[in-house]
Amino acid sequence: MLIPWLHTTVRTIVLIGLIITWIGTIIPIFPAPAVMWGFILFYGITAGFETRGWIFFAIITVLTIISTLADNFFTIRGARQGGARWASVAIASVVGLIAGLALTPIGGILASVGALFAAETAFTHNTQTAWEATKQWLLGWGWATAVRLAIGFVALMLWVAWAWL
Repeated sequence: MLIPWLHTTVRTIVLIGLIITWIGTIIPIFPAPAVMWGFILFYGITAGFETRGWIFFAIITVLTIISTLADNFFTIRGARQGGARWASVAIASVVGLIAGLALTPIGGILASVGALFAAETAFTHNTQTAWEATKQWLLGWGWATAVRLAIGFVALMLWVAWAWL
């Protein structure tokens, strides 16, 4: 256990980091669940886990995994419901990842949307079909963001219960 003033300082820094990271969840490429988990791990290492801490940390770890998987699940499900082919989804995902790393997260988003539309247009030769798949991809991203925000908020509240109560 840390000395009281240092414990309060660590808790405050982690709380600020968690809140900023939770807000950052709205940036689709930003790995907010993993960063939040990292802040919580840092707290556990510095303050000590003990039995109660391990229980909270285990629950938060499961939520982090679910949140990370939800992003891909909802986005891909949306595109597939819109009629996108698996090949188009793969192309859009790879282009988005490369563009997100080479440019900015916003560049990655725009590139993946453009790549999905272009790939679907190339496969179907129909811009209406391609646009429907692209709209559903974006709708899936929106649902994924909402789910990640909700799960991130629950993880934040669990950490508050562990660290502050």
